[in-house]
Amino acid sequence: MPRSTNALLATIGANLRALRRERGLSQEALADLADIDRSYMSGVERGLRNISVLNLSRLASALDVSLIELIDPAGDRAGTPDVPPAYRPAVARVEERWQPGRYLSLS
Repeated sequence: MPRSTNALLATIGANLRALRRERGLSQEALADLADIDRSYMSGVERGLRNISVLNLSRLASALDVSLIELIDPAGDRAGTPDVPPAYRPAVARVEERWQPGRYLSLS
């Protein structure tokens, strides 16, 4: 049975996958550019891995985008047809979309 996916991790994964495909890169090629293991890259794209800030920065640099572009829910392409059918159920299980600022408490 597939593990459940966090909304933020699903957003990051969908954005990474879409940006990687737009650039014509395989998971292996992107992982190599970012100095990240390919199997770890797969888990990140599926929203199953809790990616570190340093690895997120490496991927942003390899894709030549800002960190904001990777975590922006407006850039979430999970509903587009280019998301593989195997990934869609994990995204559909997310009950609510991640919203910036909603999870931080300054009090």
